[in-house]
Amino acid sequence: MTDTWKQLPRAVRISIEARTGTVTAALPPTAGTVSDFAATLETTGGPVFCKAVREDNPKAWMHRLEAVVNSVLPPDIAPRLLWKVEADGWLALGFEHVPGRHADLSPGSADLPLIARTLETLAGTLTPAPPLRAFSLADRWSGQDFWHNLGSRHRDRLDPWTVARLDTLVLAEHEAPDLIDGKTLVHTDLTSPNLLVNGEAVRVVDWAFPAPGAAWADTAYMIVRLIEAGHTPEQAERWADSVSLWQTAPARSVTAFGSILTGLWTLRAAETPRRHWDALSAVGLAWLRHRLG
Repeated sequence: MTDTWKQLPRAVRISIEARTGTVTAALPPTAGTVSDFAATLETTGGPVFCKAVREDNPKAWMHRLEAVVNSVLPPDIAPRLLWKVEADGWLALGFEHVPGRHADLSPGSADLPLIARTLETLAGTLTPAPPLRAFSLADRWSGQDFWHNLGSRHRDRLDPWTVARLDTLVLAEHEAPDLIDGKTLVHTDLTSPNLLVNGEAVRVVDWAFPAPGAAWADTAYMIVRLIEAGHTPEQAERWADSVSLWQTAPARSVTAFGSILTGLWTLRAAETPRRHWDALSAVGLAWLRHRLG
């Protein structure tokens, strides 16, 4: 058994085992997590995925929101929340164990049609968005000045193409909140690790940051991830055309979406240097070059 399980407070472990049976093994996930503890627990009652966070962790609110959101998610798309434990200053969530592998987003992958079908199902089920205490995507991005700050504080980091279009990007960023508003509950963090594929089934996990927004928003997030996985922007948008709700997305709104998201990543790359932000900024800029010429 991994030491991380043993390092949880005894009161937390006792409370969890009261719901699961004796924990015999704790297998950490293969992808990163914002939780203080995450593992598939092998128990005498069967496997369960557990994520836990200290209640004083600034991201603990994401776990509380995920617990609330889970009750409105389609059970054939998202794993069910089985139990919630609060003990000794910790919050732990236990989810149905979902078999499967991370989605393959590379060009030509057989997973891509399955993901398109999943996006259709999610939007159909979660429109209108259930009444949750979750900031809308419009509220989340309202009042942001990513590109203005980049132009005033980090102009020397921007390439000539971007500098020449700063005014366009600033305007698009300010328009984005109104243009991406909507009545669908969207995941907002669809990545390969958050899409588990088992045969023809796709389950969407890690609903820690959902928001009401435009029905096409999750497809737009996927375009960025496809470019990251090796698609050209043209190929990624061609895939998006297979999602019917994407076909109704106004071009101006999509460009505004790409502008504000890329502005966020580019500013973080400038002020919090990490290879992760540099890579996402490059992907976003590639998409914007395609859209803006």
